[in-house]
Amino acid sequence: MHYDKPDRLLFGGQKKRTTEIFNEIHIAAKAKPEDDFDELIHGNANEFSCNPQVGEYIKGVVQSRGENFNIPELAEVIGISRAYLYQIIPVGETPPKIVKTNPDRKILLALALELKFSVDETQHLLKYANQPELYPRRKFDAVILYALERRLKLVRTNILLASAKCEPLLFNKKQTQSEP
Repeated sequence: MHYDKPDRLLFGGQKKRTTEIFNEIHIAAKAKPEDDFDELIHGNANEFSCNPQVGEYIKGVVQSRGENFNIPELAEVIGISRAYLYQIIPVGETPPKIVKTNPDRKILLALALELKFSVDETQHLLKYANQPELYPRRKFDAVILYALERRLKLVRTNILLASAKCEPLLFNKKQTQSEP
């Protein structure tokens, strides 16, 4: 299994590998004139992650697959209010007064599971939200990684979390366990 961070992010149109940029930074830092710094920054302008809002990243991942999602249904499945989910994933012309840029980690993981994010997409989602990335040595995180790899939905993931004696993710308790 592959758990490394991908070298190219969904947003920003990067063309270089992260290691290439790191090497350029290393070389520029050792050079005497500070002109190299300006050249480094301006020369790599398209390579830097634009760190989109969490909601923009979520929409971008789903839309890149040619899929859509329904905020009210998604909020119901996860067990959070529509208003809160609209603050995470603003839709429409008028953004909400409050936009969540650092939502709760469990809500993000529930969204990732329901929207069938890959492990790499989920790691980026957590990173954009300033939340700890999934770490396979933590039992809770190992269960989530397994569920993401298997493309399990929230209910099935919560069953696995319970069997591992881990705290469940948020979800609507009325939801049935009828999952393919």
